[in-house]
Amino acid sequence: MVDTADFIIVGGGTADLLLASRLANDLPDHSVLVLESGPSHPDNTHLCQYDRYQAIYRPDLDYGYVSTPQPLLNDRQILYFRGKGLGGSSNINFMAYLYGSAEDYNHWADIVGDESWCWDHSTKRRFKEIETYHMNMTGELVEYADPKPDDHGHNGPVDISLLVQLENGVPCLFDVAVEYGMSPNPDLNSGNPMGIGVSPSTFFEGYRTTSEKVSTGRTTDNLKIFTDARITKILFDRSRAHAVETRDGRQLVAKKEVILCAGSLDTPKLLLLSGVGQSEELTTHGIKPAHHLPGVGKNLADHVHVILGAEFTAGICLDDRNKFEADSAAVQATRDVWAIDGSGLVGLHNSNFLAAWLNLPGLYETEEFKGLDGAWQEFLMREAVPHYELGIGGPRIPPTYVIPDGTSYFPLALFGMNMQSRGEVKLQSGNPDDHPLIDLNYLSHPFDLRVMTDSIREGMKFLETAPGLGSQFTRYILSPKKQAFIREQLLPVFHANGTAKMGKPDDLQACVDTSFRVYGLENLRIADLSVCPLTPK
Repeated sequence: MVDTADFIIVGGGTADLLLASRLANDLPDHSVLVLESGPSHPDNTHLCQYDRYQAIYRPDLDYGYVSTPQPLLNDRQILYFRGKGLGGSSNINFMAYLYGSAEDYNHWADIVGDESWCWDHSTKRRFKEIETYHMNMTGELVEYADPKPDDHGHNGPVDISLLVQLENGVPCLFDVAVEYGMSPNPDLNSGNPMGIGVSPSTFFEGYRTTSEKVSTGRTTDNLKIFTDARITKILFDRSRAHAVETRDGRQLVAKKEVILCAGSLDTPKLLLLSGVGQSEELTTHGIKPAHHLPGVGKNLADHVHVILGAEFTAGICLDDRNKFEADSAAVQATRDVWAIDGSGLVGLHNSNFLAAWLNLPGLYETEEFKGLDGAWQEFLMREAVPHYELGIGGPRIPPTYVIPDGTSYFPLALFGMNMQSRGEVKLQSGNPDDHPLIDLNYLSHPFDLRVMTDSIREGMKFLETAPGLGSQFTRYILSPKKQAFIREQLLPVFHANGTAKMGKPDDLQACVDTSFRVYGLENLRIADLSVCPLTPK
């Protein structure tokens, strides 16, 4: 391993490798060093697109983080999946590729006081730069998705597929939702996600797109990537970050900048271990404060969700997938085909995901909405800002559920948007080997419980009355009719953000400026989701 580099990037996950490649190519006279704490993954079995909902359960790909007991969720300790190794969470995410609403980025710009974060100013262009859209918009497929080619990128490093394959059952589900009254959205990534559409996905030709896969073949002589390189501390010369320290005590010097890309859970942990954070908190763990920055680890935000699993009396749209999953021999046989060339039914099932972004009737009249500050109220009333998402035809929950003979199964995921509760990431101790303490603090704000309660109401109405579904509805796997269901079943969406948030200089909780530079320190930036001042849709 080299001892010095111009730029040292801590982390080799979803954002890190793209950033490293871009830096190395744009600055050929500068050296870039990527340090990933986990291993590489030469075994490509996790790349099968069929396993988009199951990769999170592989211990070789996940760090196994667990939250602290959550008092408002029946004291449950909740698994919080975080990708381990080169590629990070791009190895285990659900592969949905969705920008969010243009209004998210316009509001982001308002929060941080910088118009360069506006949708039309630069954000839309940045998405186009990193992506290559693969679209099969021919014949009847334009009924389900019809994005404008000029609105998307075609030469970026990240492969995105949209209806390259059409899974049996998806047209049926789409038609049911439209007949029910949802507006068809031909491009969920247009900046206006409202209505129902087919989600683009991060896979191509049967294989998951990961940042490790993307970086393969894009390395240059001035870019070095090391795995199993655990960083435990950033070293400072007064206020200047000049080096990082590995688990075995080795010091690696950054001649220009240290860039943290360890993710929303481990970036604050590393800052705190380095003496950057709330001074009083640091001293309780025997850590000498290097820089008082009280927002480190605070403001942890996420989407949340529950899944309504329902049984029906007769064949419904997803029966082909359900029958395939029940035949383990057939699944293995098609896995063998996939291993050869990425084809077969395992490359077809789970290839499409329908998503609907909707508003909740009557939300603006509730006491919970009226209790929000004026800026949030104004934002939530904008035309392209949804209150919740319906995920239609996703994974079987629980995965062990066996569909009884003679019945059909249908999962409906309900995702809460614009959650107001904020959690915290803290140190368990001064020992870098200890996992961080993750307090999700879900439902601590009454608005969130209102959104989830009303979302479940709307989801039940869809399942019980939609044409082609309601007449065949039998029962829910778990009864969703009481708030107890939410407290027992609510889960993260694993979009953790905000723990080193971007903000104006006078925001005492802000950790970075609009160029990702850490306030009060030199040569240190953060470039991961921990900087988000809000959670994009």
